[in-house]
Amino acid sequence: MFLYFSKAKQIYVYCGSSSIASKSFILTKDISNNTIKLRCRNAKHNMSPEEKVVIQEKKLEPKKCKRTKEKRIGEVIAKVTEWRRLYSGTRKADGSVVKHSLEDAAAVVGIAKKTLDDYLLQLRAGRKYGFDFNMYKDEKVGILRAFVKEKKGKLCVRKN
Repeated sequence: MFLYFSKAKQIYVYCGSSSIASKSFILTKDISNNTIKLRCRNAKHNMSPEEKVVIQEKKLEPKKCKRTKEKRIGEVIAKVTEWRRLYSGTRKADGSVVKHSLEDAAAVVGIAKKTLDDYLLQLRAGRKYGFDFNMYKDEKVGILRAFVKEKKGKLCVRKN
């Protein structure tokens, strides 16, 4: 574990566990006489209470979203609905019904079939476990995924 001494805070600040993380940085005001005071530790149980607080604060910082292309739940519902509607069949003006394969319907919607299958699975599981779609329609699908994962985890624990 790597820590550096912050002159401003008068405590050691956590930088990484096995090596200094590439996203770690040291503020200019914490460097004096071109010197940085580093501390390396092997085990977490050797930490001072101040160091534990710094690590806790670092854990509580909001994490940046890893998925930049992740869709909103409302968007996903609309796309999956359109995909299934195209697969089930749509009526033309002359009264004939046009059905698409799942792959063709996915191409029309503009999302990969595998992704749409996954979205449908998440939506069905969310409905099964009582997810409030109206409340979270403007949130990203990760919220739904986390909800389903949590509920499935609790269900597995009960079965064992």
